[in-house]
Amino acid sequence: MSAKSNNKEASFPSEEILSRKWDECISNVIVKSGIGLSVGIVASALIFKKRSWPISVSTGLGLGYALSQCERNFNPTLVPVAKKAQEKK
Repeated sequence: MSAKSNNKEASFPSEEILSRKWDECISNVIVKSGIGLSVGIVASALIFKKRSWPISVSTGLGLGYALSQCERNFNPTLVPVAKKAQEKK
């Protein structure tokens, strides 16, 4: 299965692969930050008596998670599981 994915990536120009990675990264940042913002607003309204810090914390967590996924997408050797899989080969 990995050979098929490598052939699939090889058939596209490198600019196209990089463009798709950036598109995925930007969409992840927008979606995950938005979800964090929504969760923060709900938590602030329902649990924390309308304070602003839950909004900031949850938005930051969503942004951080999205950026870590972007980093893994651009450099898959950073994922510990990938290192273990390469060692087994």
